[in-house]
Amino acid sequence: MNYCSFSSTGNSKRKREEMCLLFELSTPEPRVKMERSRTAFDHWMHKHHFTFRDTRGRNITVQCNLCLPKINILSTARDSTSNLKKHLERKHSVVCRKRIRDAPSSDGPSNYGPSIMENQMEESAEAKEAKSDPTIYYQTQSRLNALVFNFIVEDVQPISILEQPGFRKLIEALSRGKKVMSPNAFVTRLDMAFDRMKGELKAKLDKVQTLCTTADIWSVQDRSYFGMTCHWLEDNLERKSAALACTRIPISYTCETIIAKIQEIHSSYNIESKVQATVTDNCNNFVKAFKEFSSEDDQEVEDSHFEDLGGILCDGEMGGDFFLSYFLPPHQRCAAQTLNLIASKDLADAVSNGTAGKLHSSAIAKCAAIWHKTHSSTESAEALESIAKMTITVPCLNKWSSEYYAVNKLMSLTDSQLNELTEALGVTRFTPDETAYLTEYTDVFKPVAFALDLLQGEEKCFLGIVIPTLLTLKRKLEEKAANTHLFSKVIENTVKAIDSRFKQVFDSSDARLATATMPQFRLWWLPEDEREALRAQLITEVVQVDQGTEETETNGGSVHEDDFFSYGPGSSGNKGGKREAAEEVWLYLQGTNKDLKCLNEFPGVKKVFIKFNTTLPSSAPVQHLFSNGANAVTAKGNHLADEHFERVLLLRYNSKITTALE
Repeated sequence: MNYCSFSSTGNSKRKREEMCLLFELSTPEPRVKMERSRTAFDHWMHKHHFTFRDTRGRNITVQCNLCLPKINILSTARDSTSNLKKHLERKHSVVCRKRIRDAPSSDGPSNYGPSIMENQMEESAEAKEAKSDPTIYYQTQSRLNALVFNFIVEDVQPISILEQPGFRKLIEALSRGKKVMSPNAFVTRLDMAFDRMKGELKAKLDKVQTLCTTADIWSVQDRSYFGMTCHWLEDNLERKSAALACTRIPISYTCETIIAKIQEIHSSYNIESKVQATVTDNCNNFVKAFKEFSSEDDQEVEDSHFEDLGGILCDGEMGGDFFLSYFLPPHQRCAAQTLNLIASKDLADAVSNGTAGKLHSSAIAKCAAIWHKTHSSTESAEALESIAKMTITVPCLNKWSSEYYAVNKLMSLTDSQLNELTEALGVTRFTPDETAYLTEYTDVFKPVAFALDLLQGEEKCFLGIVIPTLLTLKRKLEEKAANTHLFSKVIENTVKAIDSRFKQVFDSSDARLATATMPQFRLWWLPEDEREALRAQLITEVVQVDQGTEETETNGGSVHEDDFFSYGPGSSGNKGGKREAAEEVWLYLQGTNKDLKCLNEFPGVKKVFIKFNTTLPSSAPVQHLFSNGANAVTAKGNHLADEHFERVLLLRYNSKITTALE
């Protein structure tokens, strides 16, 4: 209760009572707290399971927290908690495993809190029920450590956050006094989780027959990192991906550095003989490295000769390059980046040097002014949203499709909306010629943007989609050329660039077989006079993969005499023979079902599909290794040591296929 004192001089008794009453009404909380301090509930050890609501004469009312979301209001005497204890025993026996005794009398000293023995009994009960009761599980120390560990790994947080006072106070408050792990404890847990993740991943890869890897290098903040991911197809044709490395390399790296790193990573996971191809961008160092050291069959057979391996090992005459060239897989250039290079360089140069070059430059400059205004000013962005009812995305640097979609978004506005927008932003209006030019530009080159999006996929994108995509793109561009005067020359140059830059893909037997085993395309994309040769290749591949499967199944087992000889009906030679393979291929090529699931009816063709379509047409997945949403992550920017940085990124990337973060 609050007390007021007033001088009796000049104030009536009634005035004093009114002033005291107003003062008491203006400060109700201290009054309630003083009254509540005299209740048995305030010193009860299970008080945290309830929320105080009100005082009603000799009783108090509380709300049970364990009954939520149901609202359950209970009443008990001010000097007793027996009703609340009975409620816990009847409704929440899991929480209170031990027998709840009546509170001691108010004149006993134990009325002011639980004894040490009672606290130990309660903690023991919570620990036993932690895994079975979700309302308690999050409170355990081990669970708290796991949550904090996952938070740092999934969001690539600096380890130093564990020592920040604000973070420690937050966690301790939310966990009811549990302690935050130390940085040393985190590093120990990180090492154990990484070893567990790598062991699980190696076990998975041991069961995979064919896979591809993607590699890339980032140079940022005076540091260079080599990243690598691997990809394979399950028997149900579902694609799986994993990160293998994200390791620091010298800033002034050479092609020898790249080759050594590729071989080191492949051998650390025992996948050297399983890699169908390594996909990279068109970086000069990658191209040079694979050109000089790749194991692709580009050597003449008659030039081959035998060497004394014992002499090589003893004398070291051939040096390290001998082993590098022996273990390097075939090289596959990123098709998405190659097409982006055609669009951003060959196509752009043809546009700039064409008859409408000046018109293109002035129109794009006005688009760039709008992008700059909306990106740098919140008011401009709000004006755009109010006028056009949409947001404008600023194009990414050196990404043609990003600029195309940004221009296409502006051209989707009406003339009145576009004029109102330029006026609101203080940008020069588009002329009718510029608007007409950009509208035709977006229409003509829409197939290029669609093809780029198609080739940048991962889960449902296969090597076999590259050739049909390029052939369709050429055909659609040539159809557009017949209906445009502004871009006919540009289209001609773009088609020539596709033929030139993708010549290796068009001539690749792997890419052609990958396409032939896709039910969506089969041999329909080929001219009639070339189909028979590819059909014969496909039959040969089916025979080889069937023989390889039989050898794998019998490897390490005893060979029966009947299995050794392959003559007569029922022999192993006839089972996987060319006749059966030819029949299966013929039935497959006659089919019209375009769903991948139809390959289950043709097991030999399905194996060839997995072999050649395991390779991705794009190196985009390895670029995702260094991104956290729309933001790039680096060891320096995230305050992590290089070794810890690599382990955090790999744990984060592989969390879907391993249990290291569970």
